[in-house]
Amino acid sequence: MSYTLAGAVDTAAPTLSIGRRSILSSGWRRSLAALAPAAMITAGLFYIMDGLISVEDVTLDPSPQRILESIVYSHHDPHTAIFVRPRPEMIDVQTPPPPPQRSPIDTDVGLPPITHVGGVPSRTPIANVSTLMTDASPIIDRVATPVRQPLPVYPSAMASRGQEGECLVRFSLTARGAPFNVVADCSHRGFESEARRSVEKAEFLPGILKGQPAESHGFSYPLQFRLSEE
Repeated sequence: MSYTLAGAVDTAAPTLSIGRRSILSSGWRRSLAALAPAAMITAGLFYIMDGLISVEDVTLDPSPQRILESIVYSHHDPHTAIFVRPRPEMIDVQTPPPPPQRSPIDTDVGLPPITHVGGVPSRTPIANVSTLMTDASPIIDRVATPVRQPLPVYPSAMASRGQEGECLVRFSLTARGAPFNVVADCSHRGFESEARRSVEKAEFLPGILKGQPAESHGFSYPLQFRLSEE
């Protein structure tokens, strides 16, 4: 019994093994049959693409060589005009004659420098002192006096012409002694500006009225402009 069973098993096994090999060999054949046309198509495409992409050799014509001449830069431009500045001629300068000598201006220092042309109150009799009205008849305690005299300068235009002249300068004084309303009456108009300026720069002590500084009016100052005869 044991031998019969073993023989049956052995005869069936080889038949099953032969069937699997036949199946595998037939599959490979079909795969090779399918790959062969694809390989041929791919090889044909590569051949066509190689023909399209191939580039023929390009031979360039040799270009002629140009030999450049040496270039020399010149600072002189024939189209540009050159201006030569002429040398200035020497001018013979003559020494001008000396200006006329000027003498010190006579301001009449020895004379009373200020002339008060206003009214002076008359003396009141002693018997009528009690009837004196201080508001109506003010008493001047002190008349304005100069502290710094006017120092006029001879006008150069008048000196060059040899012109002499005289001026009478009228003015008023503030409560601080400053001149104002200065008017100059001169023999020549060329002296008026300097005459006014010199009096405006002068300093005065103001007049005193009832113990207080007050404005004063009606003053005049004589000025003379003289050239030296030397």
